[in-house]
Amino acid sequence: MPGELEGKVSIITGGGSGMGRSTALMFAREGASVAIADVNDEGGEATAAQIEDLGGNATFVHTDTSSEQDVVNLVSTTVDQFGRLDSMVTAAGISYADYVEGDEATDPFLHPDAATILNKPTERWQKVLDVNLTGVMLCARESARQMMAEGHGGTIVNFASIAAYAPSPGIMDYCVSKVGVIMLTRCFAVEFGPHGIRVNAVAPGPIETPMTESLRSTGSLQSQGGGLPLRRMAKPEEVSEAVLFFTSDRSSYVTGKTLGVDGGTNTV
Repeated sequence: MPGELEGKVSIITGGGSGMGRSTALMFAREGASVAIADVNDEGGEATAAQIEDLGGNATFVHTDTSSEQDVVNLVSTTVDQFGRLDSMVTAAGISYADYVEGDEATDPFLHPDAATILNKPTERWQKVLDVNLTGVMLCARESARQMMAEGHGGTIVNFASIAAYAPSPGIMDYCVSKVGVIMLTRCFAVEFGPHGIRVNAVAPGPIETPMTESLRSTGSLQSQGGGLPLRRMAKPEEVSEAVLFFTSDRSSYVTGKTLGVDGGTNTV
């Protein structure tokens, strides 16, 4: 029995780890050829190798999503290799400016006082918005241009966050960027809809990923998960299932929506 994405071609940004990696693996199992984009070469290449070991088709493209040229290259490389583009998943994101470098001295969860807006250098604020918001815009825009040129429509799934709904002084830049992703998703849905391109978003809650590792080490994230109606954190694959829904024909009349995959956050 063919998979839900059989014959499709997808780009997954942030595919080198966490929810991006789990989404790439799930899409490949459903029959898609997958281009993995990440600044983490080791992680991205490992994801591509995993897919190929399972008999799927994958490629890795080093991509800084805040770089317009990198994103243009990502789309063109994907089409050169696989012949088309059907979906874009913008899972790449950073929780703070030096997240990729793993600089614990600037980790807002380990040093909350230094992370307040009163103490945060402007360039660190800007870096988070460049990756989490402008990067999503660039990826969505360039993939939509390609889909329109091909004339068959497509899907875009963006990654927002529950942080978009609850102010957090230590990660104010992250919260603001994710609010922006939700509005970008709605605006894209209106602009791209006439071309047959659906645009939706997921807003994950407490998920067991590398991005939440420092929170888990302090015990605060486990406490947060324990306070939810479902009383636990989620596995990345549980978010990937929602991404697959938005990418597949099962959501053929859904666009402009943000789905919380959050264990009931803000329900109680």
